Amino acid sequence: MRALAFCLALATVSAAAPAAAAWHRVDSPNFIVTGDATVRDLRRIASRFEAFHHALSRILGATTTSAPVPTVVVVFPNMDAFEPYLPGRTSPGWASAGRDVNYIGMMNAGDFTDHVIFHEYTHLVLANAIARVPLWLNEGVAEFYSTFKLMDDGKRAQIGLPIVEHLGHLDGSIRVPLAELLRVDHKSPRYNENSRAGDFYAESWALIHMLVSDQPSRVADIPKYLQAVRDGADETQAWEQVFGTTRTENALRQYIKRPILSSFVITFPEKMASLTPIETPVSDADAAGFLGALQLRIHGVDAAAKIVEPALAREPANVFVNGVMAKIDFARRDTGAAIARLMAATAPKDWFASYLDGLTLSEAVRLDQGYGDAASREAALKRAASLFDQVRRDHAELANVLAELAAIELERDTPPTAGARANIERARELAPGRIDYVLTDGQLFAQDREFAKARAVIGPLMTPAYPEDVRNSARRLMGGLVDLEKMVTARPASPDPRSRSVAVPDADAGRPPTGARGGRFVPEYRAVQPGEQRLDGVLERIDCPPGRPAVFSVRGAGGAAVQLEGSMTNVEFLSYRDDLTGGISCGPRDPLPVYVTIREASPKPVVVAVEFLPKD
Repeated sequence: MRALAFCLALATVSAAAPAAAAWHRVDSPNFIVTGDATVRDLRRIASRFEAFHHALSRILGATTTSAPVPTVVVVFPNMDAFEPYLPGRTSPGWASAGRDVNYIGMMNAGDFTDHVIFHEYTHLVLANAIARVPLWLNEGVAEFYSTFKLMDDGKRAQIGLPIVEHLGHLDGSIRVPLAELLRVDHKSPRYNENSRAGDFYAESWALIHMLVSDQPSRVADIPKYLQAVRDGADETQAWEQVFGTTRTENALRQYIKRPILSSFVITFPEKMASLTPIETPVSDADAAGFLGALQLRIHGVDAAAKIVEPALAREPANVFVNGVMAKIDFARRDTGAAIARLMAATAPKDWFASYLDGLTLSEAVRLDQGYGDAASREAALKRAASLFDQVRRDHAELANVLAELAAIELERDTPPTAGARANIERARELAPGRIDYVLTDGQLFAQDREFAKARAVIGPLMTPAYPEDVRNSARRLMGGLVDLEKMVTARPASPDPRSRSVAVPDADAGRPPTGARGGRFVPEYRAVQPGEQRLDGVLERIDCPPGRPAVFSVRGAGGAAVQLEGSMTNVEFLSYRDDLTGGISCGPRDPLPVYVTIREASPKPVVVAVEFLPKD
């Protein structure tokens, strides 16, 4: 992202207590806007964001821009107040897409802040909604919309104003062949080298500008292109299918030679133009809760705790601050403390506090399979479901709430209800790019013993159309599905869904045999990535302490045993044996030769892959 580069290095921050009297909050359909600013300023900011959100749907479609999670905008009065909450270099604003909450941090600084924030918010929307966004489109749309300006007291908006810097880069000619532009990704020199990135950004912007602003407009075809990409076509195939590569490239050559590139104006519907965000009171502790949650996203647990713990000492009964503290407990992997805190707390009256508490509670119960007895687990799951039900009553429909309600039923021994099926189907409709919703859908079908439907849902995620991490997750789930189907066929009694068993797919499945007469497949071992190290040994046991990472006991070639940690759900298990394609469970096991791949991490390395080697 050219407009705002995020730094990976952690910044050293100081925790300044918020000025309670200056803090306010307003809620609109898609945003919570809060901070040290007047209610009038916060309403103006919220209205601009809502107008921008509506305008973005003109290109990407209402489904694509439907927000599956809440977006919290925290407004700071000046750079001194904002600096401790910057993820990297000094900037008037930043945006961070999250699986559960989106965050935007910004100064109350007018048009310049808008340019940066609108660019970043476009990325945020695309990251939440589409699993595979071509990089040229991601940057082109973000640049096109960064010039968004409200007009006539918010009744209309102007979009697509010329960007002088991009016109200067192009200088009336195409710098990057269209077929190459469509294939640029985050590893490409066109994106990463400063001397070449300017051409990429400029041409991506110009291509979007032509599709939207030229006559006849091709804006309606952009969602078709995205759908073709989602369906498995690569970027160039999808483009040829929808637009035609040669025809578009010739049109773009002529378009950028024009002396004037026109913008366009949209008129908002009356409901949008007259929107008035609703004010919600913010106490001293509430302000600390928002800042703590923001720091948890930016600088991690310690920075967040420095803000939240003093606020909790001042107001120990504050529901919102207790909820943020539970998120900190969860981030520290103390799931028991997080669950106990939320189960003892008073039910929130605010929908956003209920949302955060429901997420932390349901995720903690899912992660800590050793938590409590059956009655305690069920009580926690019911509390989480009731919190999400409150969100549904008090706020606009959120796909993530529906998906969480469906996922809660995966923790029970009973078949999923009709309500769970309806919830996950609606969540997928609202947020088609959320892969975790697809996986939940497949798991619900499997829990209901509808194995053919589960395979139909999960199978497409294993194709090259999706990133490697998505394919690996789908492959593990498919392996477990096959294993479960075999168990059900052989023994009708239902297995305990909370057993610690992880699928191990056959990594050689589908590969051609070697030699003139066939024979065993030639293994293609997992490639060792930068920062990883492969160990050769024998896996003797896997211990799974409650609420902690699994411990893998591996005896090396020299006879020495080592204990390595890793999450059972995150480790990539692969089998190159014809007698091991089912589940891997915790506990002692028959020793088998393995490659164990570890990745350097703090405070100790973590296991990322276990490969069961072929028989001698």
